[in-house]
Amino acid sequence: MVAALSMGPICIGSLGAIDLARATSAKAQLQDALDAAALGAARTNSVTNSDLQAAGARFLSQNLSLGTDFRLAASSFSFGDGGKVEASARLEVTPFVAGLLTGGGPMVVQASSEVVRASDKVEVALVLDNTGSMGDGTKLSDLKAAATNFVTQMEDASKKAVEADSVKIGLVPFSNTVRLDPTYATAAWMDPSGSSPINDEIFTTASGTQHANRYTLFANLGTTWRGCVEMRRAPYDVQDDTPTTGPTLYTPYFAVDEPDKKSTGYGQDYQNDYQKDDLSGTNWRVLQGSVTKYNKTHNASLTTSFGPNAGCGLNTTLMRLTTDFSSLRTAIATMNASGNTNIPIGMAWGWNVISPNGPFKDAVAYGTPKYKKIVVLMTDGENTMDQRDTPNNGTYAGTGYIWQGRVLKPDGTPLTTGASDAERTGALDGRLTKICNNLKAKDVEIYAIGVGVTSSSAALLQGCATAKDYYYDVSDSTTLSAVFQSIAGQIAALHLSR
Repeated sequence: MVAALSMGPICIGSLGAIDLARATSAKAQLQDALDAAALGAARTNSVTNSDLQAAGARFLSQNLSLGTDFRLAASSFSFGDGGKVEASARLEVTPFVAGLLTGGGPMVVQASSEVVRASDKVEVALVLDNTGSMGDGTKLSDLKAAATNFVTQMEDASKKAVEADSVKIGLVPFSNTVRLDPTYATAAWMDPSGSSPINDEIFTTASGTQHANRYTLFANLGTTWRGCVEMRRAPYDVQDDTPTTGPTLYTPYFAVDEPDKKSTGYGQDYQNDYQKDDLSGTNWRVLQGSVTKYNKTHNASLTTSFGPNAGCGLNTTLMRLTTDFSSLRTAIATMNASGNTNIPIGMAWGWNVISPNGPFKDAVAYGTPKYKKIVVLMTDGENTMDQRDTPNNGTYAGTGYIWQGRVLKPDGTPLTTGASDAERTGALDGRLTKICNNLKAKDVEIYAIGVGVTSSSAALLQGCATAKDYYYDVSDSTTLSAVFQSIAGQIAALHLSR
């Protein structure tokens, strides 16, 4: 009798212990699922509480896996002060004891979570391929949409950040050169007087070179410098040394007038013959290098494919670090496809955007606490230096002519006339590897995106990136928006605060 009477309390106690264990387990599962949902919701583009609630509820449902006797009664996801995302959830557990004795209500289990964006501020350079091949299919329009969404996502992150101006972005469209605002013509870091050795190399004479002020030649032609710049002489082409004098300065792009066909007896027309030669003889380099022939009488109208600005066909100029996200989106919308691929010059100016050394000096010093410097590189092709069957052995570009020997091969020797396409690509690849390594040595994070690139280019870009998972190999440009969104989510680093 005593044993029988004692069985009831013993069973109830046992079932109560089981209920307690079930509730404890449910709370742990709810907390884990809520933490994951809060992080996921915070990484979305949500800017309103309703959008955040929808995203958080979806993530919570995906992460929470419980039996039929557990019911998610409520969840809440909302923005709090200081860039926080606050989340809470309530779970109902059907107990064994209450069901046996009274048929009463469920046990309630609650959890809460809070996510904040990391306190780091970020300086980001978007280095985007604007070469001619980007005009194929929808690549350029897909890039514009992806880059625009990236800027918007980073703007949203900045609005939720604890500190003001936590996100600054610069824009560097590139092809065979990079285009600056022409008002920089008089900047101290440009080379208006031609003190860099690069300046006079194209103005050759029978005995050497002659000095020329490139801006003066533009004026003599009745036109203006469009803003494109050339690569600095090695080793400054892969460094961010402050431009002060000589080879550290930036040379304004000037595509020299190439000789008249009849003057040299050469069997083909020169591509960029826009002035009549004013010297006699058949030495093509002397005829090409004359500085006295530039006047306002041209063989045809001067354009970005004919004249001193030939090869400077980019629409969009570089934008320095800014919090004016609207202007960034406007600039991205104007990007066009023009020219060959010179990734090193794009990366060099991407570095300039986030460098404290110059020319702009907009960025904080390397190693400043709570700051990250980031480059996001996107390209669809391999490095290219044009090769043509002319004495110049190619067209003029940001690298100059190949006979100038301005691009060094990986072994440190200069490229020369007659170099194969593979040698030209290999030399530029080597310069890219050096500049990427130099950036990473300064703790700059590099994300790289290759769109439809060859296996060798993919390996090059992956080596440029900070780590393997910082490289994205994209076969279809329509997926660029998802890639840029993923990168933006990683940059806007999140952590659980409690």
